[in-house]
Amino acid sequence: MALQPGFKKFLTLVVAVGIAGGGFYAFKSGMLGHKSQTTIDTGYSAPPSAAPAPSASPQAQPTPASFQPNADTLQSILQNHTVRISVDNPSEPIYGETKDGVPHGFNYEFAQLLFAQPEFNKGGPITIDTHHEVGTYQDVPRQLLVASNGAPAVDIAMDGLTYPDNTPNGVVYTNPYLDNFGYALVVQQGSPIHSAADLDGKTIGILRGDPDVRALVSHQYPNSRLVDVSDEDTDFISKSIDGAVVNAFIYDYPFAVPLLKGTDLKFAVTKLDGSDISYKIGVRSSDTNLLIYLNSAIGRVKQSPAYLDLLRKYFISDQVVTTAATAGEHSYSVKHGDTLNLIASSQLGSGGRYVDIQRRNNLPNPNLILAGQQLVIPSR
Repeated sequence: MALQPGFKKFLTLVVAVGIAGGGFYAFKSGMLGHKSQTTIDTGYSAPPSAAPAPSASPQAQPTPASFQPNADTLQSILQNHTVRISVDNPSEPIYGETKDGVPHGFNYEFAQLLFAQPEFNKGGPITIDTHHEVGTYQDVPRQLLVASNGAPAVDIAMDGLTYPDNTPNGVVYTNPYLDNFGYALVVQQGSPIHSAADLDGKTIGILRGDPDVRALVSHQYPNSRLVDVSDEDTDFISKSIDGAVVNAFIYDYPFAVPLLKGTDLKFAVTKLDGSDISYKIGVRSSDTNLLIYLNSAIGRVKQSPAYLDLLRKYFISDQVVTTAATAGEHSYSVKHGDTLNLIASSQLGSGGRYVDIQRRNNLPNPNLILAGQQLVIPSR
C-alpha cells in the first residue's frame, strides 16, 4: 500500500463498464482490520464499502483487435503474449508515466523481470500492457472483476496491494513480491525528534483514511495527537510539517522516498518497530494455475541480482539520518557480495544480529546496502 497511495489525477474520460455480479464490489465488513499488533499490513483505503466499477483513465487503450479472449487467464497471457495489468496512475515510485505516456516505476520493471521467466516466455516474449489505469488504490483489484466485451478487462492487478485474500470478494493474492519495508518517521531537518521515543506528547501526521497506520500509532504512541492529512496535494507531507501543522509524519517508506527528495525533510526512522509491509499481486480466485505460475516466478526473481538492483534503484534515499560510530562501535566497509546477514555473522558472531546493524544504520530494508558503503557495527 502500500499504499498505495499516489496522487490521483482527475479523470477526463469516464467509460461505463459492465460488472459480472455487482456483489463482487462489496467489500466484506472488517476485512482490512484483521491485522496483528506486530505485523502491520498497509493500505490507505477507507473502510470497505460497495463502490461503482472503476473508470478508465485518459491513457487507457482498448484491447487490440488481435486479442483472443480465453476464460483461463494463464492461457490468455500465453496465447496472446500479453499481460494486461491494472494499475493506479500515478503512484510513484511504484508506477508512473511520462507526459508521453511511457511507463516507469518499480512495478513496471519488476513485471518485465517476472514475465521473462520460463513459466511465461517459452512461446515468446510477453508484452507488459499497463494501459488499464484507474484513479484510486481500491479500484486496482476491483478491475479484475470488470468485463469488457464479455471477457475480463485485465489479467492481474499490481499497485503495492496489501489486502488479504477475497478482498474484494473473488480476488486472491500472490506471495509478496516486495517486502521487508515498513512505516517511516519523517521529520524536518534539525527537529528535536530523533526516534520513536521522542514522539510522546507530539502531534503526528498520518494519511487520511489509512486504518492501519492509525492503529499502529494509536497503540504505540498513545500520548500523541494524530492529525489526518489528505494526499490530494502532492506536497502534503512537507506542507504539514513545514507549516507546523504536525511535528512529524508517519508514512510508508517506499512511497515517501520520492516525496522527500529535494525537501528539508529527513527519515528519522526508516522502519518503525511493529510495522512490516508486504506488497502482493492480485488475481481472480478462479485463476489457480496463474497464481501458481506467478508465485514460482516471483520466488526466482527475488533471488536474482537484477531484483536487488531494482530495489536499490527505487528505494535508496540520501535523506536518511545516520550517526557516526561511538565508543564500543566500529565502522565496516561493505564489500561486493556482502549481505547484512553475512556482515552480522563475521562482525558480531551471529547472522541473526543483522537486525541490530539494520537499526543502528537506519536501513529501511536489509537488502539496501551498497559496495563501499560505511556501516556502523554496534558493540557485541
